[in-house]
Amino acid sequence: MKRLLIWIVAFGFLLSGCASVPKIEENSQAPEGAIGDDIPITRGQAAKMLALAFYSTEEIENLPQDTSFPDVSQEDWAYPYINAAVELDFFSGDGEGFRPDDDLVLWEAQILMDRVAPDYDKRMVLTDDNREMAVAYSLWIQIFEKALMARRAEDSIYSYGIKKETQVLFDLGEENLFDRGIYGAEGYDLSTYVDEKITFWEKDGEIIGLLSVDEAVPTIENIYCHKEGEQIILTGGGQKAYAFEGAEFEDGLCNVTIENGKATVKEGAKLGGEVVKRVDDKAIYLSSKGELQWAEGFRVYGQDLSCCNQNALICGTDLADFYVLDDKVMGAVIQKDVVPEKIRVLLGGGLQESISIKGAEGFSLSNGVGEKDFTSGEATLTADLAWFDHGIVTVSGKVQLTFDTGEERTYSGLIEMERIGEKIAIINELDMEEYLLGVVPYEMPVRFGQAALEAQAICARSYAYNQFYANAYGEYGAHVTDTVASQVFMGADTAVEAQNAVTATAGMCVVDGDRVAQTYFYSTSCGFGTKDIDVWSADGTFSGAGKSYLQGQTYGVTQEMPKTEEEWLAFWQDWEIEGYDKESAWYRWKVYVSAGQLTEITEKTFSEVSVSNAALIKVKQADGSWKADTPKGLGKLTGMTIGERGEGGVIKILELDFENGAVQVLTENAIRKVLSPTKLTIGETVNLQRIGGGTLIGQKMLPSAFFAVKEMKNNEGKLTGIALYGGGCGHGVGLSQYGAKELAAQGLSGAEIVETYFPDTTVEKVM
Repeated sequence: MKRLLIWIVAFGFLLSGCASVPKIEENSQAPEGAIGDDIPITRGQAAKMLALAFYSTEEIENLPQDTSFPDVSQEDWAYPYINAAVELDFFSGDGEGFRPDDDLVLWEAQILMDRVAPDYDKRMVLTDDNREMAVAYSLWIQIFEKALMARRAEDSIYSYGIKKETQVLFDLGEENLFDRGIYGAEGYDLSTYVDEKITFWEKDGEIIGLLSVDEAVPTIENIYCHKEGEQIILTGGGQKAYAFEGAEFEDGLCNVTIENGKATVKEGAKLGGEVVKRVDDKAIYLSSKGELQWAEGFRVYGQDLSCCNQNALICGTDLADFYVLDDKVMGAVIQKDVVPEKIRVLLGGGLQESISIKGAEGFSLSNGVGEKDFTSGEATLTADLAWFDHGIVTVSGKVQLTFDTGEERTYSGLIEMERIGEKIAIINELDMEEYLLGVVPYEMPVRFGQAALEAQAICARSYAYNQFYANAYGEYGAHVTDTVASQVFMGADTAVEAQNAVTATAGMCVVDGDRVAQTYFYSTSCGFGTKDIDVWSADGTFSGAGKSYLQGQTYGVTQEMPKTEEEWLAFWQDWEIEGYDKESAWYRWKVYVSAGQLTEITEKTFSEVSVSNAALIKVKQADGSWKADTPKGLGKLTGMTIGERGEGGVIKILELDFENGAVQVLTENAIRKVLSPTKLTIGETVNLQRIGGGTLIGQKMLPSAFFAVKEMKNNEGKLTGIALYGGGCGHGVGLSQYGAKELAAQGLSGAEIVETYFPDTTVEKVM
């Protein structure tokens, strides 16, 4: 077939368009290189790519099926994507229909570019000779990526949820089996890419676009291999058997090259019995080997050979076999279950510049190659000392540590110290029950009573149990930290009341079905609690099912839950209203901040929150949409409103209006930080008044996001200040500690208190 090809300078690079293009012959192997120079993009494929850029697969499936074209039935693979693209106003079709199998032509591609990125000023050079030419697939890939990046002024398309993958295609079927997963590929024929390594875009398990053939004779790295007769079985996203004529070998991780349906294998050397001391996505520290780098594309397998990430390699355990090739760790295969008998705590709230050590009965330091005894006195260590050149330094004996802050605490159990960067990570490994002795009296006052302390112990144990398996601080070698980022741990210091509570509840956790529940707790409720997905949302979408036992509830308040902003304001202005938490100083609070002060405060806090998580601060665009961005040049604050509330009245979205724009703040924690009630340079002292405990100044964040807004305006209607009336202290999910105190006083047991705050759960002995 004769091909007509033109080149157009557009968007700062060369683009190609073609009038008619040859197809790759069926069942032939695709050559290495970019995919699609000689293949056109169809209108249906373009609709799919645009739809998946702006919707999830679930959202596409749940859209009303309003689109109707005579040449597209609702059973066609392309229909959901065409329907979504029409809903987005990108495509409209014509009187003849949508023509999903027709090639997309250049003038249509330019229109789509204009609709996706209306502010992008670079355009294709269209002429009478080329405007009706089909767009090469590779050209469309460039147009699509450039338009999406231009729309959000970003240098990648990651924020759209689109990820780039490079994998070997094992086999075809209803779903396509790759070496690392199974992916849908509606609208694509992948038969020419079987047993080849290709790069593609995917979202929600669906292939959006094909980018390149990277290896026609691929090597599959770090994959689990099992030999059966004359075949070798590879286990990745699924299993695939290849002919194999090599010698016998032990099952494990290998690099496998596939050519003409046959496998050539390079084995990794197995390491067993190694304790994981520290792990992240770049390196792993093993007890007898020290730090080793991961191989590129390393894999971690569960006991059932399912795929995991490195967090499954729980610090302080010897749960896995590791495989090494060319001095890099290819991956691991988990061999056994482990239980959280011990917990590893990152001390001092984070990495330390230096650490001072004292021991009443002396102590010793060991780094694997030498040991030094300190019978008296103390030692101060900094990260530049040669002691850290050989890896982890172990401290033996009961010691007192002095941190960068000057705070001194006493610790028992194992202390390990390691240089990380230019600072020191300090880990305390100790028995779970011993750990709880240093948690319970510092998370809840011992005067709250035995039953309340037992409830706290059960919740703290359940939290630590889940954090052990989450391995959330694995990059430091820990499961938890010793601050409110996890739960407060003060070392070997405890109280008799806490000892009694921990002993009385030994091994007991909150159980939901066959799992230990994810327990959260906080100081004080406002009379209502809320559900987890109304509070925590890393991407600001508040999506997900949440936990059934983490729901909004009423805590001792007899009146109906408010529905309007006026009712919420009246609720929090009422400082006499009954509730389990009424004895807490935080049960009701109020604060006034002038408009000028809030303008200055938010200019600072918007930036701080945006740096921490850019998705939680959004700026209103000219078309009324909201875009994640760091606000600038807003001028004076002119108003504040509640964008959305969650269960129990917690604010999910706060909107602030300024002279030159508007800003949304998402999630309770970000809202509390943005409205920091403290004077910076202008205005009067900002006083936070509480129902008890007096007035506070200099608070870095609001006590909670359970509050209502009262705007103060002058006779001209201009905003002069904002009064916030609120209640409670903390996020509002799970156990309210002051509420537990009241329920204990009413005669409830620790288990009954827990089951009140975590409905449909039970308290059972787990460890």
